Amino acid sequence: MNRLATSNRRRQQGALTVITPLLLLIVVILSVMALDGARLYMLRGEMQAQVNVAAQAGAAEAQSCGGQFVSTAVIQSRALAAAQAQGFNAEGGTLQVEVGLIEDADGSNVLSFRPVNFVEESNAVLVTYTRSEPISLLLPESTFGTLDMSVNAAARREVTATISAAGSTAGLGGDESLLGSLLGVVLNQPGFSLDPTSLDSLENATVQLGDLLSALAVDDLTELLGLDADQLASAIADVGGVAAPVASLLDDIASSQGIETIKVSDIIEVVEATSVPEDSEFPVYDLVISLVLNLAEQQQAGQGGVLDLPLNINDLNIPLIANIETVDLGLHVGEPPSLAIGPARQDADGNWRTQFYAPDVTLQLRATAEILPINILGIVDFSLADLEIPLAVNAGGGRGYLVAADCAAGASNSVEFTVELEREVARIVTGSLDSDGELQPSPLDADVGRVRLLFGLLSVDPLLHVDAELDGTVPGVEETVVLDPRYDLYCDPLDGCAEVGYEDLGSGLSGLDLGLTVNASLLEGTLGGIPLGQVLNPVVDLIEDLLSDVVVSLGDALINPLLRTLGVGLGGISVNVSAANQDAIQVIENITVASAQG
Repeated sequence: MNRLATSNRRRQQGALTVITPLLLLIVVILSVMALDGARLYMLRGEMQAQVNVAAQAGAAEAQSCGGQFVSTAVIQSRALAAAQAQGFNAEGGTLQVEVGLIEDADGSNVLSFRPVNFVEESNAVLVTYTRSEPISLLLPESTFGTLDMSVNAAARREVTATISAAGSTAGLGGDESLLGSLLGVVLNQPGFSLDPTSLDSLENATVQLGDLLSALAVDDLTELLGLDADQLASAIADVGGVAAPVASLLDDIASSQGIETIKVSDIIEVVEATSVPEDSEFPVYDLVISLVLNLAEQQQAGQGGVLDLPLNINDLNIPLIANIETVDLGLHVGEPPSLAIGPARQDADGNWRTQFYAPDVTLQLRATAEILPINILGIVDFSLADLEIPLAVNAGGGRGYLVAADCAAGASNSVEFTVELEREVARIVTGSLDSDGELQPSPLDADVGRVRLLFGLLSVDPLLHVDAELDGTVPGVEETVVLDPRYDLYCDPLDGCAEVGYEDLGSGLSGLDLGLTVNASLLEGTLGGIPLGQVLNPVVDLIEDLLSDVVVSLGDALINPLLRTLGVGLGGISVNVSAANQDAIQVIENITVASAQG
């Protein structure tokens, strides 16, 4: 027994002698692998932190937030500098920076990153860090090999603006009667009078999207845009905080002829997939002007393309030059304005996503005037001519694009917006408008030189016939404008944010080269209608000067004020940003990368 037990112990000791080193080796290997696992896990975390900060730095320079001058090179350099500050070393791996879009491509509420071909389309940056790392630093690499590690992060930074060229209360002055005349026509209320104090109440009046949604019992902006414009007008009257006369006006708009054909989307245009927070504010005056011009566009179809506006002409006479006796004014709306909400970037076709339009307005004016009236106690009654002056005026208007936004960052809470404006050619001619609102030039014809003597007992027939042709233009202009001051994102809780914008309503008729041409000849029966050339030149020059004075007077008294009321001017355009929203930077780690389009 003793011999057997001793033999067993010896065999056990021999087995332990072999197993123990193996166990120790396994423990060491497992410990080393645990350490390497922790090292690799920590390394991956460091890599992730580096791509996170790099993506955020790059996104600040993307098109939707980087201001006027964006480029892929700047984005890459900013991303690389941020990664290096976080510990990135180019010897340890490669850092790839791509510009693109973070979007819900298929409507599944899952965001992905899609690279774009041009930086002008971008609202996000993707940074990918790839490196090859030995699985173990202590164990032979030839045995355990290497591990390819890759992490990515995409960051989106974008600001959206509510922008329009629909109207401007700054241009109203004392011309509320002209706007009242237009309102009276579209509301079918002859003699409509607009209280100037109600216009004053609109100067800074805004309405919040959230209030409109609540008033209309809809859940989001998409549902709001599909509603009829009469519902929008009623909701603005309920929640806009406007004076009682304006609330009554909005009620009248809501029940006016043609409103049933207008949708809210005709008034408020939202760029596809733009997120609009419920505290976004819309300027009430711009909404009212857009509603009115949309109504005018609908109603003019049944009135030969031109709406007739009744006018008070008591103050139009020009002492010693002309008595303006009657004026007929008509309005044609080519394209009503709308409020645009969107970001400062392009689509895949290279078009700026956020576009806004100045009202496309054309006027037809026909004035009857007595030129150079002279009356000496009734003994001598002279006038150079009794004229009917037909004028057709295209305001030019134009369109604009939101092309850059320099986002708020650091201690700055403001955004600088840049717009690109395309002002159309403005034109005024003697003539009329056709049913499409197109100018139809035609000369003015008149007989001049009427004299009455002795209280009208004796009269001298006109001696001359003149035809006058006016054709004046303001050339179209393309310009890039930085809106000043910057828009403050965080505003007074009571007064809200002030609008920022650019206003150039043109110089009116004084900015036109009137291009007035007058031809004169003797009437038949007075030397047979023979043109007398240079003999009549002084008369022609006088008539030109007098006609120019009358046309400019009509422009200053009627044309310019009405156009300015609608937010346009001859050869001018205005633009206002009434709201802006900049979301926090959105960072998504290891995001799915979709293939680029095109």
